[in-house]
Amino acid sequence: MFSAGLRLQDPPGEHPDSRPVRAARDEPPQNPQNADPATRKISDFRSLRNAVVFSLLFLGTTVVALYPDWFDRPVAKAINSLTIDHQFANVLASGLAYPTLQGVTVVALVWGCWFSGLTLDLRARLMSGAVAAMLSAIIAHLVHHGLATSPKPIFDPFLHLDVPAVLGDIDDLKATAFPSSHTFPSERGTMFAGLAIAVLLVRPKIGLLALACTTAAEVSRIYLGLHYPIDILGSFALAAATVWLAQLRWSSKLGSRLIRWELTSPSTFYICAYLASYGTSTAFQDLRDLAGQILERNF
Repeated sequence: MFSAGLRLQDPPGEHPDSRPVRAARDEPPQNPQNADPATRKISDFRSLRNAVVFSLLFLGTTVVALYPDWFDRPVAKAINSLTIDHQFANVLASGLAYPTLQGVTVVALVWGCWFSGLTLDLRARLMSGAVAAMLSAIIAHLVHHGLATSPKPIFDPFLHLDVPAVLGDIDDLKATAFPSSHTFPSERGTMFAGLAIAVLLVRPKIGLLALACTTAAEVSRIYLGLHYPIDILGSFALAAATVWLAQLRWSSKLGSRLIRWELTSPSTFYICAYLASYGTSTAFQDLRDLAGQILERNF
């Protein structure tokens, strides 16, 4: 009797609530009809179909970005006319568009999803999606520098927009913001949209909140004349295509390997995860600035 009672107790120092992953793994299988949709396996056909659809959407936005007079410039002019007499909206948009605020919010929601009692399989899918989001940002960077699209709307010589006062003096902006650089697609928007979509696939409610936060930030940049609408639509399409590809069985193996790392060596895993989270929340701006300084001095 006494030994049976001991077997019913939890191990010393471990509370049942401290084992969400193990508890979720040991639960009896649920009826598929009643299971949470996020816990169901995503078929390779569905992942590939969605990846193809969003890839085609990205290609379509690329074509439109190359011909800004079709859509981007007329819409940018119309939006700019709204900013003249709405100072409160301008200040609000400036706050929402603040880069670090967007990054910290989305990364915090990713960690909220991670610690929300996910099964090992869902954690692996989340990790695969997060890695895909980083990859999509690299792709966006390459396209951004390789495709000759228009400069930012406030710097576009064909538009002559009124620059919102919250952005400061236009001459100062030209000296610090690379006025001739292209805007399609947005590297930051692609990465954070990818993270939000990765969360959406495993925790829809948290994912919708993350997607709403990054959408608000990117729409604010459109409102202020820092991006064209097609820049952001293309960024979201590229992010979605890459994250859906990461849900394929063969590509999701990377997520499973990262989960094994977390289980076997949590100390090193979370040290690296913290560093990656910091870099992600700032869009690796510190590393990019450091790399720029090194290249400038040596070349």
